[in-house]
Amino acid sequence: MACSAPEPTDPATLPPPPRRRGRPPIHLSLSLNLVMPSQFFPEGGDGPAPGERRLMRAVLKDALAVLFKYEATQDRRGQRLLAEAQHWLESDDADWPFSFVNVCDALGLEPSCVRGRVARCRPAQRAQRRPR
Repeated sequence: MACSAPEPTDPATLPPPPRRRGRPPIHLSLSLNLVMPSQFFPEGGDGPAPGERRLMRAVLKDALAVLFKYEATQDRRGQRLLAEAQHWLESDDADWPFSFVNVCDALGLEPSCVRGRVARCRPAQRAQRRPR
């Protein structure tokens, strides 16, 4: 009869588990250093991305530059560009992503206020409103 020693059940008498060298298992390392995208990027649910906003600002800036640059031009190309910019500025179409109304909305501007300010600043508009 072979006598075998009973297995120790007391945790204090158990030998420590073997230590692993190197990196911890992937499931442990991910839970320790978890970084959420929302920590670095703002919530994008309430408007266009920053790049799209920059593009919309550039579209508005270009239209305003055309309005002021070609205000009194006699050049056909300048008159065509001026007419296109005026039509874009006066349009209430919201179907096109880069329409004047949508650009103003994305930039947090009131379209009627922008139109009014442009009308006050344009030389041709000021000349038409002066009482004679």
